[in-house]
Amino acid sequence: MIDAQTELELLIRSRLPLIAVHGVDEERIEELLARAARKLDMPLYVWTLTRGLRRSGSMNALNRGKSLEQAFDAAVRMQREALFLFRDLQQWVNDAETQRRILDLARHFDGDRRTIVISGPDIELPPALRPLCASWRLPHPTQDELHTLARRVIHDFSVAAPVQVALDEAGFDRLIETLKGLTWAEAERALKRCVADDLILSGEDIEGVLEMKRRMLQEGGVLEYVPVDVSLEDVGGLGNLKQWLLRRRHAYGREAKEFGLPPPKGLMLLGVQGCGKSLVAKAIAHDWRLPLLRLEAGRIYDKFIGESDKNLERALRTAEHMAPCVLMVDEIEKAFAYAGSADSDGGLSRRIFGRLLGWLQDRTSPVFLVATCNDVSQLPPELMRKGRFDEIFFVDLPTSGERRAIFDVHLARRDRAPEDFDTAALAAASKDFSGAEIEQVIVAGLYAAFAVGKQLTTEVLLTEIASTRPLAVTRRESVDALRAWAHGRAVPAGDGDGA
Repeated sequence: MIDAQTELELLIRSRLPLIAVHGVDEERIEELLARAARKLDMPLYVWTLTRGLRRSGSMNALNRGKSLEQAFDAAVRMQREALFLFRDLQQWVNDAETQRRILDLARHFDGDRRTIVISGPDIELPPALRPLCASWRLPHPTQDELHTLARRVIHDFSVAAPVQVALDEAGFDRLIETLKGLTWAEAERALKRCVADDLILSGEDIEGVLEMKRRMLQEGGVLEYVPVDVSLEDVGGLGNLKQWLLRRRHAYGREAKEFGLPPPKGLMLLGVQGCGKSLVAKAIAHDWRLPLLRLEAGRIYDKFIGESDKNLERALRTAEHMAPCVLMVDEIEKAFAYAGSADSDGGLSRRIFGRLLGWLQDRTSPVFLVATCNDVSQLPPELMRKGRFDEIFFVDLPTSGERRAIFDVHLARRDRAPEDFDTAALAAASKDFSGAEIEQVIVAGLYAAFAVGKQLTTEVLLTEIASTRPLAVTRRESVDALRAWAHGRAVPAGDGDGA
């Protein structure tokens, strides 16, 4: 894979008159361009609204390069190979006069190694400039770069006072993994905050970085960073699914890559509501020691033209930057239920759906996608074909043995010893109950016992079961239809050990 530096140098050597660099790390962009300029033996000039046009590394502007108009004129007069980085040009490119000047510059630069580089977070060029321009997105720092940054921050702080690194090699690698997905400036700021607090770099700082990332994602509004506090051991039943996941537990490690294993793409969990599909996504992230991101379908769509497409791109790009990670799309049918219908929304759903399909098929970053679905009839058939997901599992209502395991899990979680209850009788009485409904039986039983000043007993729980009408009864037709579709089309998530 070509690294960022080589890719940027290749664009410059292609003698393109205009390059748009998408990124927020201004200093890093200038550093990469300066390195490329030195290697290609050409000067780099930088223009900003406040400093004008100056030679990179110098604080002094050229005499006739302070305004944007003067900077363009200075670039035309330089009859030599050069790079010109314009940092604050985004706000001017839609102006007709500025567009004309850039087009004139492109004519002067045609065939020369003189290139204008426009940098900014999300650059949108007008149609007149797009044919002249190549777009390049500044990648987030690699793991090696983050290692270098962390060592540099520790060294810089150690000049004034010793910094204690209370992390072993595995812990330090874990810290670096946690920094992935941050820009260079964000990672540097996070590391400085961790060290400056007490001059100790410890496991607590890893949690601090995770909390910082959670806040950043919440501010972004599209993806949510989900804390995980359950493991696969906390999920009752689903033996087949657990075995499948166990075989892929270390598939993102270095040894797996050296063995020749391709990283797993993800799975779709189709099934009855309340049977633990979202819980499984959390358990995967916990057991595989990966961050869990959740994409809410409703957050993608925006009332303003073009914003929905940007929201999806931003979400997918963020997930790739934070890879390896688990990306959960809850109730995926709600986002794409009408992708195959008439263009009642101007084709927006189809565009969003098409972009997601392309990403599912072509992505190379280690993002493990977990998509949950309650109503398969609403999903376009293109989403279900092999290659989009590694496997499609059907999460049915729990069997008798699985219901016993679910009772055990939820009783233990509430500090009740499962052996003090007749879980066999509870499992038999709760036929057709989902995992979520079993949990609510226990919660309701606790309230009932507390109200009369008694301990929770099997009899209390049996009473709550008798007064509950599960979803499989109230919506039997839709549950039966879902089971009929899944038969022969999806892999059973459970091991089928009884009714």
